[in-house]
Amino acid sequence: MSLAATLRPWLVLARASNLPTVWSNCLAGCWLGGWNSWPTILLVCAAGTLFYTGGMFLNDYCDIAFDRQHKRDRPIVAGQLSRRAVGLAALGLFAAGLLLALAVGPDVLLLGILLLLVITAYDSWHKRIVWAPALMATCRFLLYLMAAAAGLIGITASAIGFAFGLALYVAGLSFLARGESRPGTASRWWLMLLFAPVLVGFYFHSATFALLCALPLLGWIGWSIALAKRNTGRGVAALLAGIVLVDLLAVAPVGAAGWIGFAALFAAALLFQRYVPAT
Repeated sequence: MSLAATLRPWLVLARASNLPTVWSNCLAGCWLGGWNSWPTILLVCAAGTLFYTGGMFLNDYCDIAFDRQHKRDRPIVAGQLSRRAVGLAALGLFAAGLLLALAVGPDVLLLGILLLLVITAYDSWHKRIVWAPALMATCRFLLYLMAAAAGLIGITASAIGFAFGLALYVAGLSFLARGESRPGTASRWWLMLLFAPVLVGFYFHSATFALLCALPLLGWIGWSIALAKRNTGRGVAALLAGIVLVDLLAVAPVGAAGWIGFAALFAAALLFQRYVPAT
């Protein structure tokens, strides 16, 4: 078996196409927290990657009964990976993530622990509770704050504000995503939450500047919603890639280099979705 064939089930399990959004969250959060040295920033990005990937592994580990009925192509149900191996991999990734968070600092470790607890709660209960999108949103909120805590200033008002805006955006797309596996369960009113980061941008930036910086995000949300009307899965995947544009709005004053960097992450998210499903 080729290396690509061996790795693919793990990449599908991890929904690896969403990793650029994790990295953009970490970069934006740390920038709002006063930035730091590149080694520290890379440690935070690595810790976020490990928590996210471990969470995705645990998600399929916990969803085995649901997947047997509704998603028989998932790697564990399809027999491509053993459930025990996936569970052990999740534990290993979580432990490694905590060690990296500890290496950055005690505040980062504390938020990493809180993030891990919410990830575990979401994976354990999300098929049984209607407010599961709130837990998913809290995961991204805590990831943002974890990255901000690694900054030279720490958790600032703008970091909290944009973390909250991102959380509402994620809650909106998560409610939409519930309709992918359970048609008819998602209300379109939740899509209003997708525009929360724009309101946060107006609060922390000047009105004209915020509007200009929000145009890419507003255009992408509109296109994604139109796409979701035809295909919910593709619309959700587009909105997931749009998380990078939410982060770009948060760091809009960073300059041309920052815009290029976030544009590259956005392009990477879309490119990766061609090879690994985002949902």
